[in-house]
Amino acid sequence: MSKEQFNKIFLITAVNGILSMLILFLYKMIRYSFHIVPFLESMHEITKRIGLSLLLIFLLLLLSVKFQLKLYLYIKKQRPWAVTILKIVFILLISLIASLVVNYYFQYFQHLRDSDLTAQWIISNPTIYFAGVLYLFLLFLLVFAVIGNIYISTFLTGLFLIVIGFIHYNKLNIRVEPLYPFDFKQFSQMKDVIPMISEYISLKQLIVFLLLVFVMIVLLTFLKNIRMGLLTRGLILAVTLIMLYSYTNFPKTFMKSFVEKSKITIVKWNPIDNYRINGFLFGFISNFQNNSYKKPEGYSKQKVIETAQKYIGQSDEKFIAPDAKPNIIYIMSESFWDPSRLENLKFSGDPIPHLRKLMTEHPSGNVLSPVFGGATANVEFEALTGFSTSFLNPGVIPYQEMIDKKTFIPSIVSDLEGKGYNTLAIHPFNGVFYKRNVVYNIFGFDQFLDQETMKHNEREPGRVITDLSLTNEILDHIKEQKEPLFIHSVSMQNHMPYNAGAYEENKIQISGLSPESTTMLEVYTEGIRRSDEALKLLADELQKINEPTVVVFWGDHLPILGANRALYKEAGYDDVNSDVNKYKYAETPLLIYSNFKMEQERYEFISPFYIAPILYDLIGLEKPLFYHLLNQLREQNDIRALKGDIIMGSNHKFITNPAKAQNQLLEDYKLLQYDLLMGKQYSLDLLYPK
Repeated sequence: MSKEQFNKIFLITAVNGILSMLILFLYKMIRYSFHIVPFLESMHEITKRIGLSLLLIFLLLLLSVKFQLKLYLYIKKQRPWAVTILKIVFILLISLIASLVVNYYFQYFQHLRDSDLTAQWIISNPTIYFAGVLYLFLLFLLVFAVIGNIYISTFLTGLFLIVIGFIHYNKLNIRVEPLYPFDFKQFSQMKDVIPMISEYISLKQLIVFLLLVFVMIVLLTFLKNIRMGLLTRGLILAVTLIMLYSYTNFPKTFMKSFVEKSKITIVKWNPIDNYRINGFLFGFISNFQNNSYKKPEGYSKQKVIETAQKYIGQSDEKFIAPDAKPNIIYIMSESFWDPSRLENLKFSGDPIPHLRKLMTEHPSGNVLSPVFGGATANVEFEALTGFSTSFLNPGVIPYQEMIDKKTFIPSIVSDLEGKGYNTLAIHPFNGVFYKRNVVYNIFGFDQFLDQETMKHNEREPGRVITDLSLTNEILDHIKEQKEPLFIHSVSMQNHMPYNAGAYEENKIQISGLSPESTTMLEVYTEGIRRSDEALKLLADELQKINEPTVVVFWGDHLPILGANRALYKEAGYDDVNSDVNKYKYAETPLLIYSNFKMEQERYEFISPFYIAPILYDLIGLEKPLFYHLLNQLREQNDIRALKGDIIMGSNHKFITNPAKAQNQLLEDYKLLQYDLLMGKQYSLDLLYPK
């Protein structure tokens, strides 16, 4: 078959296919008096009949192909201007159909590939769905105007958008968190991320995707482009650019009234609800309009200084000026959690006997992580800076969005250096991940060791550096260093995936789950057991040295155990009360161990930003004034944790209506954090005096 014949057959098929859709659409709309909802309902309820109707209309139209060709030749000779109009109409219709398909798949992925839920959402929210179709339609036309080939531009744009939707599906399915624009700032680190999520992408999905790409490439080599003049393309480009800019920034442009009439209501305080109510497209777009950290109302030098001065002169009753400053070791343990909290299962042994024993002998409790299953850097950010991610917009990772815009950010690192400590960061993975190589320098660490520069780098086959290696690395530096030393370490051993064969032997057997879930949990539990052994080794070795040392050990977040928390649900971990799940899926163990006598304390749960002030009180170090504010929040106002829009008091009490004093402290906290993190740092010398 010649290229010309192929193009003729393709165009006949495409044109008659589009005409079939238009005829059926017009017939249905007339039948339902131009009401879109009953039309959509009928499309969902009688899908097979719709398909047969389309096929019948298509076949009937093919009977008139000779007439169609004669009509086209007549128009081409007698009305050449009409050919241009037909080309434009064809381009518009191709873009419209592609937009309808892509937006359907956006909702399909948003509803975790449930076609019934997808159809129900579209039927219930037709104005939102078609408002999204319009946005995508403009986007398809924009790319066409740039490339000039309707087939290539539609294919590339559609493929790109479908891939974005698929990424959103995987993130939502694995971490129960939507895709944000900020996530693409991690694109350079994808080579490290892909192996971690590869088990969630099936071979069938990969084959279908590659086959589709292959077929489209073959088609594109045969299809003749429908050419448009540069003037027409330039006009399309100008119009679509203006419209897309206005659409994306709708709260500030003439598109605001259209968006409101489309019943799109952005839920800023709850990203899950935002995507659920408005669909993926507008949930995603709404995040373009938010600054990472909204400037507090009335932010000024005078207001910041007046706020900071409230905490000057406050007594530091627990400051005892120790003769020998103890070494301080932070161990933020990747995905460390007590799997035996899955009470409906049977474990052949205790996975964390050593941690459990140490927690009865030393200050301990739980950290209420601000994240689930990922975004480790946000937990680390809170623990090092004393700042809360709850004041930031959902999905923001300060390490990638904010910190590199400053030359200095105050933290426990800089404060301890001012007290005579040497400082070291250790992360047994890629040093550029989450920009740690940049961030640690801004925090003021003297040295940063990653997987390339650590001396101890033993791994399980095919896995990351072990916690035992990390422990030996820490011990080497503690024993070699003469000055007091602060070590901040972030482990990697228990990072997902938890595949069969990760360890030679899983020493703890588990019953009560399906075989697949059992394998996953036994692999995870073996990693936790080994982390517990490494912690025991660290404690035993520190007992032997004649240097006071404190270890703060905590889990950064709960592990991902199956897509959409599948294993947790299978094990019956979910609570019928959704509020209870907000902390059940966030609590990780906390231990503050020391090789010298220290006051025993029990912390029901705390946010990571409280770790440093609590530690300073326990060992008697003088606190910077910023920590006094945090102590007031926790001790005097019973705000034990902040997690997103949640404020939690003791006994897992949700504070829905904060008292006046609580509100004022939270406002002070937010203002001073903004000043130090994003603002002019007017309060720096007051809150962190040198």
